[in-house]
Amino acid sequence: MIETNLRKIVNEYSEIIVSIKKLKMVEEEQVAKLKAKLKLFDETILWIREIWIKRKMVEYSYYWLQPDETVIIGWDNAPHHKEVSSYPHHKHIKNKIESSQETNLRTVLNFIKSFLG
Repeated sequence: MIETNLRKIVNEYSEIIVSIKKLKMVEEEQVAKLKAKLKLFDETILWIREIWIKRKMVEYSYYWLQPDETVIIGWDNAPHHKEVSSYPHHKHIKNKIESSQETNLRTVLNFIKSFLG
């Protein structure tokens, strides 16, 4: 299920995604874990980590990196920035923490696609 969904999303965003560089999935009875590294057309990278329990995503992090692996923007739902209005969802932009409406792979890819024009 998780791999099929990822490949479907990659196909939907083929104008910005060049390839899946690394892919690791573990699917057990109630838990699925996904780690992937997408290479984008501008040589940037999107690291993906998702944990699903009973078909519901409970943890995620998406980190968009320069080719030298410096962070452009990172999105996650780790519960450590209670001051953010979208808690636990937030994004890291340089040394700032901001609220985030991007809470899944599609919304992150939409953001990146819009950002890149």
